Amino acid sequence: MEYNFLLLKDNNLSIQKNKTFLQLTQENIDDLKAAYSLISINEIKGNNHLSPKVIELLKDNEVVINFEKVSSALKELESNKIIAHLSRENFRKISFPIFVQSEYLKSYLINSGLQFELSLFLENSNFLKVELDS
Repeated sequence: MEYNFLLLKDNNLSIQKNKTFLQLTQENIDDLKAAYSLISINEIKGNNHLSPKVIELLKDNEVVINFEKVSSALKELESNKIIAHLSRENFRKISFPIFVQSEYLKSYLINSGLQFELSLFLENSNFLKVELDS
């Protein structure tokens, strides 16, 4: 299935066109033509990232965020000193790519002046969190 591939860097999204990336602007936001978009912080090789499972989830959800288990040790700090060792089992981290309905993303970007700060996006979106590879 065709999708828009977007690269996130410095709170700006760039769209992939002919193996290059162009920053999304008011003039080219309509280049988000596919029904779904993938947002990543790294260029991803291949084109099979929009699995049937993700497509089914996106039919009923504007945004699907994949969370994965934390693999490194977590510590609680206070005044630059470790005060507790935290259990990794109680924490998850966002894993890219993020999957989103393109029409929702366009609307969000227009309303935010084409800025994409992940924490604000999550605060303002109803998203489904899943663990696809757990």
